[in-house]
Amino acid sequence: MFKPDFHFPPLLRKLKRGGPAVTLPKDAGMVIAYSGLGKDSRVIELGSGSGFMTVQMANIAKEVVSYEKREEFWKLAEDNVKRAGLTNVTFKHRDVLEGIDEQDGSFDLVFCDIAEAEKAAEMAQKALRKGGYIAAHCLQSEQAKRLHLAALPLFSEVFTAESIMREYEVREFGFRPANFGLLHTAYMVFARK
Repeated sequence: MFKPDFHFPPLLRKLKRGGPAVTLPKDAGMVIAYSGLGKDSRVIELGSGSGFMTVQMANIAKEVVSYEKREEFWKLAEDNVKRAGLTNVTFKHRDVLEGIDEQDGSFDLVFCDIAEAEKAAEMAQKALRKGGYIAAHCLQSEQAKRLHLAALPLFSEVFTAESIMREYEVREFGFRPANFGLLHTAYMVFARK
């Protein structure tokens, strides 16, 4: 069976994969680019999962606060952040649907990777500064639709997109799309406060 090469950069190659799906660089790049994530950014992550996205954000941002309800994922994410050598991440072992501590309007980005992301829209809005973004990695179209609709009355510039990556075969006798590719991975929902 064909197994795609995700072309992970050296930082992500250090990390251990586990049960949860990882946010691939092509999707992380959308979050970083659209939110304007930078060295002074403060981030809340709702759903640590394996910690791949945690590491990609913490490698750039000033601070990441990451929530995870499943103990095995929380431990995996924490170990992966250590493998990456990052010290600017605080983990909280809690179900975000029961609430988050950060409701002071001082964060730049809320990244959401939970099944019921629409239920986090209001708390994300309260956590964000004016101009801050919520960005969500949604595996199912209905999940993305529910978050998009929940964000409309709370945010401006709400949009849903996906990133499709197609590699090319480059040979002396031809240049063409590869027979296999990494096409759809997730629906990405964005909204600006």
